Amino acid sequence: MSRAAPAEKLIEHALDLVVKSEVEPEPAAGRALARLRQWIGESPDHAAAADEARRRWQMLGGMSEELREHFDEPVATSESTGRRNLLLSAAAMLGGAALAGRLGWQYWQAPVFTAAYRTQPLQLLNVSLPDARPGTQLALGADSAIGVRLHRQRRIVRLEGGELRCDVAHDAARPFQVLTRDARIEVLGTVFSLRDRGGALTVGVEHGRVQVALREGAANDAMDATTNGGPHRYGPPIILAAGELLDIRNGIAQPPRAGDAASLADWRDGWVTFQDTPLREALASVNAYRSAPIISTDSRVDAMRLTGRFPVRDAAGLLAVLPQVLPVTVRMRADGSAEIATR
Repeated sequence: MSRAAPAEKLIEHALDLVVKSEVEPEPAAGRALARLRQWIGESPDHAAAADEARRRWQMLGGMSEELREHFDEPVATSESTGRRNLLLSAAAMLGGAALAGRLGWQYWQAPVFTAAYRTQPLQLLNVSLPDARPGTQLALGADSAIGVRLHRQRRIVRLEGGELRCDVAHDAARPFQVLTRDARIEVLGTVFSLRDRGGALTVGVEHGRVQVALREGAANDAMDATTNGGPHRYGPPIILAAGELLDIRNGIAQPPRAGDAASLADWRDGWVTFQDTPLREALASVNAYRSAPIISTDSRVDAMRLTGRFPVRDAAGLLAVLPQVLPVTVRMRADGSAEIATR
């Protein structure tokens, strides 16, 4: 006796996995294929549904390679609607509106470019993103880390820690966001820098304008590993213009202040600049550019405030200056590190 045709609902589920395994970029495609194989092994009905799903997919001939290209290539805004409609039409041919809706949403949400960059102590890095011509230029300070996800409708950089300067290519259809543990910074096209060494998060705007939205609850919990800001909620934006800096400490924004925003990225020229910065935070920045750290074990020293511009690669000069501007002593250790203590 012949087996009854598999239920359409099972075919749609199988199609979902088959198409994902064909058109999504790695590693998502590999995960979909593994899930499909496991699902097939659960019952003969699943295996029959998968056979029918593959048959329908193969009816489209070479369409799968074209769809893969659409997932992997960055696309211009003027082309995105047509390509999305092509995918929806193909999905509708395969298995009906439900699958078409799922694949269409996946296509629109899938990143077209992902990358992670990390620098070691003493190392700087320049990155050009493939989001425009010329693309957005990112500069990472020493001991810094970011993750990048370019989508069809937005561009996201997550600053995990350290120093970052962004020269953002203008694209009104794809706002550029930097996500941090405390805030979301969003622009269309501008130049701005960030510093996050574990204390205050500082944002400085060289050109253009940015809006900074504080993450609600950031003062009470740690940043999680989400990549697009949700489920986080953000407060009303604070607008920063060129020549303004904003300090966010413990999830609370200080009033914007006028200053030399470009100095926030002085590390590109071998300097670090501080404005009334707690010494603990200043040392964290300086130590990113040293092979042997300057340390303090005294909370009174940590709380002292430092203002000035210092050469990061002139260790002897920096250590000679500190006792002149602060009531501290410096003791050199045999390994090249230095300990700061109150005078």
